[in-house]
Amino acid sequence: TVMNSLQPGQTCEIADAYVGMIDKVPARVIVHRLTKQQQQKRLQDQAVREKKKGMKYSPRSKRLSGINVYMTNTPTDIVPMGQVHDWYYLRWQIEILFKTWKSFFQIHHCKKIK
Repeated sequence: TVMNSLQPGQTCEIADAYVGMIDKVPARVIVHRLTKQQQQKRLQDQAVREKKKGMKYSPRSKRLSGINVYMTNTPTDIVPMGQVHDWYYLRWQIEILFKTWKSFFQIHHCKKIK
């Protein structure tokens, strides 16, 4: 598997990936294997979630928590493989900001304009 072929902290891009059942759209798939410390932190967080919510993650889910997978259609010359994580991180910060605004300021409810 891709995960087993990567060393901790290593990133690779899967070539010739396509998305879609009918219309196959080319996509870039970037797989990053977490470092041992990152994986330990993620497993600790999962253990807390299991205890708090009274659930159990499968061994497969625990194993897959050791990787990050990113999918994008942005060309390599615009966003190189090494920057994909940074862009996703930034995007999630923006998503969280909008979620907060919606919660506090009710920006998702618009008043009608005459």
